Amino acid sequence: MASGVVGVAPSETWESGIAMMTGTPPGPEAGSLSSLWNAASRSGIRTAAVYWPGAEGGPIDFSFPPPLQAHRSENVQFDDVARKAAPTGIVDGIEKSSPGFQKTLWTDTSAETAVLYLLRTEKPDLLLIGFTDVETEQVETRMISVYARQILEDEDDRIGQILATVSPDTVVALVSGHGFENEDYVVRAGALLKTPVEVQDGLIGTKSITVAERLRALMKDGHQHGIAREVPMAEVRAKAPAISGWVAAFDTPTNFVASADDKGPALGPGSHLAVSGLWPGRPGYRSVFILAGPGVPARRIGEIDLLQFAPTFAAIVGIELPLAKAKSLWPLQ
Repeated sequence: MASGVVGVAPSETWESGIAMMTGTPPGPEAGSLSSLWNAASRSGIRTAAVYWPGAEGGPIDFSFPPPLQAHRSENVQFDDVARKAAPTGIVDGIEKSSPGFQKTLWTDTSAETAVLYLLRTEKPDLLLIGFTDVETEQVETRMISVYARQILEDEDDRIGQILATVSPDTVVALVSGHGFENEDYVVRAGALLKTPVEVQDGLIGTKSITVAERLRALMKDGHQHGIAREVPMAEVRAKAPAISGWVAAFDTPTNFVASADDKGPALGPGSHLAVSGLWPGRPGYRSVFILAGPGVPARRIGEIDLLQFAPTFAAIVGIELPLAKAKSLWPLQ
């Protein structure tokens, strides 16, 4: 179990899900890079992906791809997933085995049903499943609302059903792509400084040395203006090359979210709903990595990088991802 996972930028579900499979940062070429399922297919490993970002069109034996860039707060029509499911006839096969599988909306119950069918009937060597109901509820209520907690309980039951179905020699990973915070306050640095600033990946940035100095001065006021810390540009360039032209970057405190809007109060009330897309290096803004199964010791391994997921999973199934940008954790000692 990792004590925390530092994600990628942008720290959103789609980009994070693809990075977990490629071991490379998000970018224009990310979708065409060597992925876990590409390497598995070349090695004759049977794969399955149920509602996993970027799965559409990949060399996957059994696939239920999510709609491209599906918005996390919108209902997803079951037919939008079933229409692109592979191989042909897989949906009817599951419906015959589990009547009621086909319905109006795709939910985590749909994903669970598909996974249990695949485990019992097709027995893939590598299976990926994406649960999204918790995230949908969080962005509609709050990060740890009573409703989100209830869905977490439901997800716990689903994971239990899956664990009860896999063979004893299976290695299981439980991961998430990014953290969450509540947007309790909105920071409008442009309105405060009366001059344009840039906001990307949760950071406030500028190409002006003068503006950077003004932001540094505001950072020392005990967060009264919503500026928490200066992020080293080396860190920015490593995580988000698109904004490497800034001379300085600044992050906001926990539950304070930066906005490019220069109208309204410099520091005002937010939506109070859960948000992601923030800078992955924020304190406390971490995701999850838990590994269990044969050869996995019971211990914590400290903080890791999300880009280590893909090479680790590849090593477990006996393949390599030469383009991965981080080292595998496997074998764990």
